[in-house]
Amino acid sequence: MNKRAPEHLEGSVELAEQEICVCAGFRVVAGELLAGGPVELEFFVESLGALPLRLGVSGDSMRQRAGQFDFAARFEGSPLADPLAAAPYMGGPVGIVQVSTGRPWHQPLVLNQFVRLEHTPERLAQGTTGRLDLACQRPLALAATDAAALSNDAASVVAVNLAFDLRRDDAALATLAARLFDEVMQGPLALRERPLALLLSMRSAAHAQIDALTRHPDLSVANRAQQTTQLLKR
Repeated sequence: MNKRAPEHLEGSVELAEQEICVCAGFRVVAGELLAGGPVELEFFVESLGALPLRLGVSGDSMRQRAGQFDFAARFEGSPLADPLAAAPYMGGPVGIVQVSTGRPWHQPLVLNQFVRLEHTPERLAQGTTGRLDLACQRPLALAATDAAALSNDAASVVAVNLAFDLRRDDAALATLAARLFDEVMQGPLALRERPLALLLSMRSAAHAQIDALTRHPDLSVANRAQQTTQLLKR
């Protein structure tokens, strides 16, 4: 019987051009990795050179997720689709951040917003684990000015491969969905975005809670939940 290869939870590349030199990559945020549950990642950029990097950061308004990222996932050897592959790109907010020595950039991401991880439990027996192989990409212009940061014409590509296991535990998954729902409904308003994003990203794995959120008194929450329920019908 072949032994499973070790997990690879973080990867990075070094990019350099003249006085700009950075280390950039992706890592899995520590936490319980459940099949069907949210998987949190982080995109990071650290400056190693004398000149600060001007980094363009954008959103994808139509898909309600961060812009410029591309993920290709295989679970136990079979591909997992992008849940919003059919949605057109309509642009989104764009900003510039400065990355310098001692001032790195860390961008949180929810992988489920890019990959149908809700399809992983059906490929496992209860209590077993499966391997997710993930190719992560993002263009990164080694820019010293705002104008250059907003142009990907000469951008390098941060490409990293990760591999980690997801465990099927239906009871733990149900408990997680209930906890996130309670945090959205009862937690402080200032801390609501993270549990809301994680819960919505679970899609069919948290369908009862998401359906309840379509009747939330805050219309912004209700509309996001309704958008997710429409996705479930596709």
